[in-house]
Amino acid sequence: MSPQQKVLLTEVFEALGPERVTRGLQASGHSWRDCFLALATAHQLEQYPRKEHFVSTLFDVPVRVVNAVVRAWDHDEQAFRALAAEWLELNRAAALVCSNGDLRLVVDDKTWVVPAIKVAGATLG
Repeated sequence: MSPQQKVLLTEVFEALGPERVTRGLQASGHSWRDCFLALATAHQLEQYPRKEHFVSTLFDVPVRVVNAVVRAWDHDEQAFRALAAEWLELNRAAALVCSNGDLRLVVDDKTWVVPAIKVAGATLG
C-alpha cells in the first residue's frame, strides 16, 4: 500500500471515528451490502444509485477518498485491516461506563472509578 493510499484511508478513518471503523472491520464481504463501508455506516448502501457520493456526503470526504477505501478493501484487504488496526490503536477513544452507581472512565485499559454521590435522596454518579 502506497503512502498516498494510507493518507486517503486515514482521512476516512478520521471522518468515521473509532466506533465506526471498529464496526466496519466486522465486514466479511465485498458488495455494497456487506463491505467495510456498509457496516461502518450502518446503511444498506446498495439502495443508493450513487453509493460513493452518498458516503462522501455522509462523512464530508471527497468521492476520491471513498473510492480509495473501496479499492483498498477490494484489492488489499489484509493491508487495509492492518492500517485500520494501527489507526485504532493510536486513536482509542475514552469510554465512560456507569456501573452500580459508580462512574468509570476507561482510557487505554486503565480505569478510574468515581463513586456515586448521595445528594438529598438522589444518587449522582
